[in-house]
Amino acid sequence: MKKLILITLIFAAFSSCSTSTMESDAQKACELIAETAELMPEVIQLGLKSSFGDEESKKEAYKKLSKVKSKMESMALELAIINKKYNEHEFQAYLLDNCETVKNLKEMGEAFSDSPENN
Repeated sequence: MKKLILITLIFAAFSSCSTSTMESDAQKACELIAETAELMPEVIQLGLKSSFGDEESKKEAYKKLSKVKSKMESMALELAIINKKYNEHEFQAYLLDNCETVKNLKEMGEAFSDSPENN
């Protein structure tokens, strides 16, 4: 899960140049990041269900997990396309100022970095 959060932040950080407005792209990126964050608990739950229980339950959970992962990969690709349009630092700063989910993920990432396990 920690890697998924970091990957999401990395996608939010990459960028290059613009044809649409940064504001609308940032809004779309924020929505995609929020949706990805909302799916994380489901991914964890389905991952556990696909590992434990009877074979039929495992298969069903694995199918659902595959669908959710596929959706997340599609969203990550969409984010990457948006992010390539802008300067990395400018877009990241814009997202931090205008997207509550990005702010929360950054705080969580910093909390993980400050945890005793990482010192």
